[in-house]
Amino acid sequence: MINKWFLFILVTIVFSFSNLIAQNVAIRGTVKDKVTGVDLADVFVSIDKTNSHSHTDNKGNFFFVNIPVGQYDLEFEKTGYEKQFLKLDVSSNDTISLNILLVSKSVNLSEVSIAADKPVSAASSSYISQSSFANRPKNSAQDLLRLVPGLFIAQHAGGGKAEQIFIRGFDCDHGTDIATFVDGIPVNMPSHGHGQGYADLHFLIPEVVEGMSVFKGTSSPLYGDFATGAAVGFKTYDSLPNNLIQLETGSVPSTNAITSTRGLALLQVPIKSNNVSSYFAADVINNSGYFKINQDFKRTNIFSKTTITLNDYSKIQFSVSGFGSSWNASGQIPERAVAAGLISRFGSIDPNEGGTTSRNNYNLTYNTKLGSGEFETQAYMSNYRFKLFSDFTFFLNDSINGDMIEQDDNRTVRGLNTKYSIGHKLFNMYNKFTIAATFRSDEIENQLWHAPHRERMHANAHSLIHQRSNAVFVNEVFRFNSHFRAEIGARYDYFVFDVEDLLPTDSTHKNYSGFNYQSAISPKVNLIYSVNDKLQFFFNTGSGYHSNDARSSVQDKNQHHLPIAVSSEIGTLFHIKQTVISAAIWGMDLSNELVYVGDDGTTENKGASRRYGVDLSGRAQLLSWLFLDLDFNMSQGRLIDTLFGMQKTTDYYIPLAPTLTSVGGLTAKFKKGLEFGLRYRYMKDRPANESNTIVAHGYNVVDFTANYKTKHYKVGLVIENLLNVKWNEAQFDTETRLRNETKSVDELHYTPGTPFYAKLVIGYIF
Repeated sequence: MINKWFLFILVTIVFSFSNLIAQNVAIRGTVKDKVTGVDLADVFVSIDKTNSHSHTDNKGNFFFVNIPVGQYDLEFEKTGYEKQFLKLDVSSNDTISLNILLVSKSVNLSEVSIAADKPVSAASSSYISQSSFANRPKNSAQDLLRLVPGLFIAQHAGGGKAEQIFIRGFDCDHGTDIATFVDGIPVNMPSHGHGQGYADLHFLIPEVVEGMSVFKGTSSPLYGDFATGAAVGFKTYDSLPNNLIQLETGSVPSTNAITSTRGLALLQVPIKSNNVSSYFAADVINNSGYFKINQDFKRTNIFSKTTITLNDYSKIQFSVSGFGSSWNASGQIPERAVAAGLISRFGSIDPNEGGTTSRNNYNLTYNTKLGSGEFETQAYMSNYRFKLFSDFTFFLNDSINGDMIEQDDNRTVRGLNTKYSIGHKLFNMYNKFTIAATFRSDEIENQLWHAPHRERMHANAHSLIHQRSNAVFVNEVFRFNSHFRAEIGARYDYFVFDVEDLLPTDSTHKNYSGFNYQSAISPKVNLIYSVNDKLQFFFNTGSGYHSNDARSSVQDKNQHHLPIAVSSEIGTLFHIKQTVISAAIWGMDLSNELVYVGDDGTTENKGASRRYGVDLSGRAQLLSWLFLDLDFNMSQGRLIDTLFGMQKTTDYYIPLAPTLTSVGGLTAKFKKGLEFGLRYRYMKDRPANESNTIVAHGYNVVDFTANYKTKHYKVGLVIENLLNVKWNEAQFDTETRLRNETKSVDELHYTPGTPFYAKLVIGYIF
């Protein structure tokens, strides 16, 4: 069925090429501010009757090629400016040059429209711009994930370890069911020493992020591995809006000391050429934390990006980043130890936890208009190092030395992405066809040691992993009329796993060296009906997957299918006066999964599962200066016997899966650069194990921000946990034994959340 559909798409596209050869009219132009004459970047430019749309570059330029002869309406839209329309008669093969002037205005939600040609394919998908970041507490790019409606994170290892992520009924661990990208570079690490799909975003400096795209579910052909719950793509600035030197210092009053400091520099490189733009960013952090033991968290980030404009329709971009951090951690503590007074909420059972990590990224992309389409190719490489000391069970396995483990992951990642999109006419429809291919190679060395007091005693796992992944996907946008369009696609993924177990085989260790391959074909369907520019309806369905750890995959050499996830969603996006609301009802089934558990070097069979829920989001302008945003996300997850099967009769809860979350806040924006934000985040109690005999406690935390900005200065105040509530950030059902206990206890273990914390931010803009 998939092959026949794919062949049909190719035939229709080739057939339509004959209509495009002679129709090579080009449209170029520049968009400026009407009053100041300043070039306007990131203006959304669209042409009706076609699927052509673009954004202006940092110099305000846009360019279209091979526009068919005809009459068109061009639309120019940018937040903070009056929308402008232009009627254009395309009747020759010459290049048409345009100069567009936009009039600035105050942002008003009552004037926001939902354009049918904008790249929104689901009610739950969105693009979050940099303007949304200002009034949110953030200490790293990982905190920007909280902008995703329904997404919660939890840090439980001193600040340096990747956060635990929750979304749409998933405890994603550190990334197993959420795919993340930075400028096209995948962040997730398959077959990682700590957890499958481990995604550490700490290498990204938050202030260089221009925006982030969000897509939930499995119906987008753009995303493959790990994109079951959601996919998030970060886009960095091509050029800085301004230079910035910024200092931050924070304190938890109960510690009577400065607990955090940060220095930030964003500098545009002065280059005389109009065709070259380059900037540099650096970020240094030193945090002692609010625990009894100094967390001694140190992190250094550097980032540089250069854009070379070759001509009106081609550019090359190169970026490089370096990141390194080290930290101590207090770990997860047992409730009984705090209740008995052995330690305080901010104490530690094993003070030796912590780690180090580093990542260097190199990214090269080339974009051009090719014929009547757009072509992009990207090559990237990452060098990555990770060492983590953890103690989850204390004296359960080794009553003398303790159970601390050391996990290591050293790898080199190489990848290539290529995509070609072409607009074409099929019958009376202006369609758009996209074909793309990706390749990724991971060369990995993983180790797991029993290492009390950070001293290695014996190895529990040591392996070399050679993992390859390849994918090809196609997508056709059928635009039947100005109201209805369909996006139909398919994706083929192929993995090769090659594992060499370096530990000797004996009575205590079974060798798991092996070779295997797995593949998946994933169809995708997205239907969008736009009643008008204020109301849209969506139906989305498709299959996806997340791969299993290579060491699990080679154990069953006859299993050649990736574990799939099948999801569907129906939703709407509508606008009433000064309010924009999105609503979606969704469901998902996952097949049987084998997951390698890095903490003890074993394979766990999680079985099949089912999740369903409702996502509600609202944005409203209450007054000319006051804005409200609210997100409610409800879900229910159950373990089932088989894919599309029945719920298990016992032990059917999905541990730590969120059931009800809500985030919201008020933002006050005044004309003289003064802004205030008051926000809450709420998570309801949820099962901590399959039988629901242990419950992870819910919480409600309130944060406050204040910012004042002039032409050259900015001052900010951030208060986290304004009401100083006691809350648990990370929670687990764990069996442990303390030093003086004769038997183990299975109970809730947790990492306490941030107490009242205040941070002052001072910046110089030039």
